Amino acid sequence: MRLTDALKLVMVPLTRFMRSVVMIRTAVFVFASLSLASANAQIYKCIDAAGKVVYSQNPCPANTKSGTVTRRVDRPSAAPAATPAEGSADKAAKGDAAKKTGPKTTADQEQDFRKRQQDQAKAAKESSAKSAEAQRKAENCRTSRERLAQYEIGGRMTRINPQGERYYLEDAQIEQEKARARSDVAQACN
Repeated sequence: MRLTDALKLVMVPLTRFMRSVVMIRTAVFVFASLSLASANAQIYKCIDAAGKVVYSQNPCPANTKSGTVTRRVDRPSAAPAATPAEGSADKAAKGDAAKKTGPKTTADQEQDFRKRQQDQAKAAKESSAKSAEAQRKAENCRTSRERLAQYEIGGRMTRINPQGERYYLEDAQIEQEKARARSDVAQACN
C-alpha cells in the first residue's frame, strides 16, 4: 500500500511522540531501579576498642570489630496444643500479654483512639459541670451578701402581701430576716 503525502505528514509527528513516550518510560524505569538498589543498602555494625557501637553504611575500619545488621521477621512457631486442663483464664492472660507486647492492629488503634476521645469528652463535661457549679455558688454568695447588706443598712423595709398591697416590716421581722440572711451567707460563702 502506498501512503499519500498528507498521511505521511500526519504519521511523522505521531512517531516522534511515540519515541518521546518510550524515552520517558525508560528514564522512569532506570530511575526507579536505581532508587530500589539504594534502598537495599547494607548496614554495618562497628565496635571500637572502647566498646562504642557505631552503625554505618560503609564497611568498618580495620581496627574495629565488625558485623552486619540483618532484618528478620520472626514467624510464630507451631506451639504444642493446649491441654484441656489448662484454664481459659491462662489463655486470656497470654493473649493480653501478646497484645501489649506486639504492634497494635488498626482496629486496636481505632478502639484506643475512640476511648481517648470518650475520656476527653467525659473530662470536659465534668470540668464544665464543676465550673457551672462554682459560678452558681458564687452567684448565690453574692446575692446573699447583698440581701444581708440591705438589712444591715437599716431603715424601713417593705414587702408586698398576696393581695398586692405594700406593708412595712416591724423591727422583730427585720431582725428575723437579718438572721436568716446571715445564715444564708454562711452557707453560700463557705
